Amino acid sequence: MQFSVLLALSAPAFSQATFPSPTLTSVAPLGAKVGATLELTLRGTDLEGPQSVLLNERAIPLKSIKPNVFSITLPADLKPALYDCRFVGRYGVSNPRVFEVTTLDSIDSTGVNAKPDKALKVSLNSVVEGCFKSNSPQWFSVDLKKGQHLTATFDGRRFDTRTELLGALLAPTGRELAHMRAGVLAFTAAADATYLLRVNELMYRTGDDYGYRITLSSAAPPAPRTVKLEDVRPIQIGQTVRDSFLPQGLPQVFDLPFKTGEKFIIEVHSHQLGHATDPHLVIENLAKDPAGKETLKPQAEVADAPAIVPVPSINLPSRDPSYAYEAKADGTFRITLSDNFATTQPYELRILKEAPKLDELIALNPILPGAKTKGGEIGSANIPRGGIAALEIIAPNRNALSEPLELKADKLPAGVTCLGGFIGKGQSLGYIAFQASADAPAGASLLSGIPKSRFVCYAVADATRDNVLYRTAGASALGVSAQTAPAFVQTEKTDILEVAADAKLEIALKVTRHADFTDALKLKVLGLMDVTKAPEADIPAKAAAGKFTLDVKTLKLAPGDYGFILQGPAKMKFRRGVEELNAAEAEAKKAIEAQAAAKKQLDTANADATPKKAELVKIATAALKTADTTKATADKLVKDLTAKSAAKDATFIVYSNPIRIRVKEVAKK
Repeated sequence: MQFSVLLALSAPAFSQATFPSPTLTSVAPLGAKVGATLELTLRGTDLEGPQSVLLNERAIPLKSIKPNVFSITLPADLKPALYDCRFVGRYGVSNPRVFEVTTLDSIDSTGVNAKPDKALKVSLNSVVEGCFKSNSPQWFSVDLKKGQHLTATFDGRRFDTRTELLGALLAPTGRELAHMRAGVLAFTAAADATYLLRVNELMYRTGDDYGYRITLSSAAPPAPRTVKLEDVRPIQIGQTVRDSFLPQGLPQVFDLPFKTGEKFIIEVHSHQLGHATDPHLVIENLAKDPAGKETLKPQAEVADAPAIVPVPSINLPSRDPSYAYEAKADGTFRITLSDNFATTQPYELRILKEAPKLDELIALNPILPGAKTKGGEIGSANIPRGGIAALEIIAPNRNALSEPLELKADKLPAGVTCLGGFIGKGQSLGYIAFQASADAPAGASLLSGIPKSRFVCYAVADATRDNVLYRTAGASALGVSAQTAPAFVQTEKTDILEVAADAKLEIALKVTRHADFTDALKLKVLGLMDVTKAPEADIPAKAAAGKFTLDVKTLKLAPGDYGFILQGPAKMKFRRGVEELNAAEAEAKKAIEAQAAAKKQLDTANADATPKKAELVKIATAALKTADTTKATADKLVKDLTAKSAAKDATFIVYSNPIRIRVKEVAKK
């Protein structure tokens, strides 16, 4: 049995690929009201040639105001929600960052409200937007009537920022009345008064990464949750429970009945939903005697997700447990669930009748094998014109009985073809490849039917000193870069290649080279086994063909179908900012023509014999001065851009098309 799947593309890491690819490091503001026109500040790299921003699948045009600042108008029919915001430009699409669309008015805090007597007036049922540019707290004042509720909420991880916010509400006398805990401050006014709200970053960190967006609501705070440890909740096969962990790591208990022959999978989802949790799952067999006395016998204790096979190119931890079971007799499981981190974050307890649905697939941009990077890097999924790009696909919670997966994607950017991919039986890692035509237009498209993606939130130089933070996002985009791919590799045969389990398979390759790329290539096999043990394909310099050999017996590949790609680094000279330089040179040419015209005008004025000569000379002299200034400015810009666009060595990643092999049983003699 085979499944056709749609894939989540995400963005952690073109680790050594220095070809341009848009990267967003921050967005300001973090949200806006439906239908609003606003100035959007986008910070990052390779944000040239702006076309639009994607809010999920909606493309919204950008109008440049000044470098990195754009005017956009939010459509009036956007639904209030958190969106994945991506920049689309000359080099394709960026990684996503969170942007909130709401029906509430926003109040911007510029940071001048650093003292209580400078508090910014705010109101209920609005949003306070700001960024910590200094280590001073920011102050706000709000009028409340007796009995009126105030609930202030902000979760930095939810908004994809580094901000860890502390907040306190103060009486007019300065006495603290309420504090923000776990991103929520709840207060009910005991008297009519003007109250002060103070917020600051936990470690007083500053900069563009430390923005916040606080929602001030008049809704009553939720009633305290009553915890009864003796409560046991029934759950059925096929059911999903959505709840939050109990405080202090207290357990929640469920009873799951089952019948002989039933197959099911018990899964907990929280960490992979983007929460800083460590779910712990204990499963016991429950029996009752005629008197109703319970007896429990251990069945399983699961803390983490199953290992990914083969090992992915980057560490993708999942602390969410999973357990598969086939019932040999009627029975009942007593399921105990808690969080080792003792949070009150959300979770989903899923009892699946069959293997996990397709929404569990995760895609990452693969790094180069053997990369010595110590940290995580932000990246994005882009294909250069006339090239191939491949993405690493992870299917979590697979086991030895899991069926093969045919990898496909839909609704691609114009000029892009999906080359497919494959994950073998019992494996949980594979690759899918895409190819862009030589004339594919720069742009991006959100792939349809893809509910999740995964990427690095912030670049980390050294993961041994700083945690690499991942975020699970919604559907992902695939972009096309206006740059031409230096090279790509294809197999001469695209059908399934067969080989006996005790034999060797020789695979012929052809190389398409662009942009004067002539270097030799050394490509690694990815997706077949541990990358440290994987064979390599060597292609000589300037060669248009090559081959490599798989020693199936040495690799100990069991009979079955396998999929993999070839990938490796290459270098060539690359010039950035050529379009800007060409535009500046065109303006400089116009400035020369304007200067010549001004000189001619001055000569004509000097030769004038009428009483208006003095006035004409004055006007012409001013025009020449303006033309000289314009030319000097244009010449300086050309000089600066010429220096910036000087050709430099750039590393890029070469990919092959997906390769399928079928290992057959050794023929009996």
